[in-house]
Amino acid sequence: MDVSFPLDKAKKQKFRKKQNANQSRKEIDNLPDPILQHILSYLSTKNAIQTSILSKRWKYLWTSIPKLDFDEGALDRRLMFMKFVERVLALHDPSNIKNFSLSCNVQYDTSHINSWICSVVKHKVQVLNLYLRNFQELLALPPCLFTCESLEVLTLHMFHSLKLPSSIFFSGLKILTLEKVIFSDDHSTQQLFMGCPILENLSIVDCIWKNVKTVCISSPMLQRLFISDRYLFTEKYGENDDKDDLNADADDRNDFNGCQVVIFGTSLKSFSFDGELINDYCFYNSSSIVDVSIQVFERNEVDCYQDAHRVYKLLSGLSSLEKLTVSNGTVEVLNHAEELFAHVPVFYKLTRLSLESVESLFTCGAVQTILQNSPCLDFLDFQMVFCLPRYDKNYDWVLDKVPICFVTHLKTIEISEFRGDEKEMHVVKIFLESASVLERIVIVCDDYHFKSRGGLKKQKEIYKQILLFPRGSMSCAVDFFLGFNQIQITALKFPNCS
Repeated sequence: MDVSFPLDKAKKQKFRKKQNANQSRKEIDNLPDPILQHILSYLSTKNAIQTSILSKRWKYLWTSIPKLDFDEGALDRRLMFMKFVERVLALHDPSNIKNFSLSCNVQYDTSHINSWICSVVKHKVQVLNLYLRNFQELLALPPCLFTCESLEVLTLHMFHSLKLPSSIFFSGLKILTLEKVIFSDDHSTQQLFMGCPILENLSIVDCIWKNVKTVCISSPMLQRLFISDRYLFTEKYGENDDKDDLNADADDRNDFNGCQVVIFGTSLKSFSFDGELINDYCFYNSSSIVDVSIQVFERNEVDCYQDAHRVYKLLSGLSSLEKLTVSNGTVEVLNHAEELFAHVPVFYKLTRLSLESVESLFTCGAVQTILQNSPCLDFLDFQMVFCLPRYDKNYDWVLDKVPICFVTHLKTIEISEFRGDEKEMHVVKIFLESASVLERIVIVCDDYHFKSRGGLKKQKEIYKQILLFPRGSMSCAVDFFLGFNQIQITALKFPNCS
């Protein structure tokens, strides 16, 4: 049998592939250095350096890429990692380091880490991300960091006391993220927040305020503020991987009653809180805030009463908001101080309200109060599955008092994780009867639930039942969707039978 022809064909194909590869490589090699360096900046630093073996042209190309990132990884390779960082910084063109990220164990090498930080600060770094852990000696970050004029973005993640110098002035800093930082004292913490005159975005994530009694967050350009106090919550479940012997007692809250955090928000547009209300937050001059999210975790019975007053104080300073998202924990906490309902402010500008569960609409006085005090609300969103008490068909749940917005402004209701059981159908019926200017009710089905219970056929049956419900608004459309992730693909288009 003659096999010469197939072999010749295979050789030709291999030759053409090699030719095409060589041609592609020549085209890449002909690109100017700035473009190649930009491409390399999307690789990890380690992979970018490995391109130096491609040709003489590529040998030193990596030394001018503007982005460097170092992640220590396994502890057993620490010495290799330390030498790698030293070598890269020694060979790299220092004038070109714009973005620098370092994730490593500190151990006893604070001097090395500070020298690396000083090096990139000296050469006008613009974005600096520090993820430091496993401290075996005290670390005081270099003073030059806190007066860096070129720095625009700073992320500092370390479960360690933040020792601050006497002089703090970030003249160009726009984005600051502090994560698991232990604030040292009132004065230095205050100096830090005051030393960022053009700060626009501030995130304080799971930090320890134990050593601070009172602090003011005030920046004339601040637009977005995110605060998370999940640290003590996650600590209960052993989820803190950053804890070490040096800071073992930093989270002891036996003698900690929380600190007073005063927020001046003259330009603030967005505020988000997530966690336990172990601190007392309040706003002044905050009429610019339009988007607020409050996700509070319930604590024990004694703390919940205190937390209710703290949530009320937050809401009292946010009467100009336009969009509000609250968790079940938040409204449950508010319910511990029903005497405050009469003092909840009227939210004249609130047009969008997002709740985690429809249950609170019928069982929570706090939610009913917010709805009654939101006369211009036109969008109501339930973000999670219904968790109503056991439905008794002999007793119809009703709204004790239909909110004024249901009659005058509410145009859209969105419900997610819908399963179509009897209690949920009853709730949809109440909405359709009570909302007299409603234009659209959107029901996003629980796709996993329906896949095992009739799928599309079952949804059509439920849809037809809903179309028979009496409506306060005869122009209201009912839309069904199968899962958030497949809205565009699986939208069910039924005619409106109103």
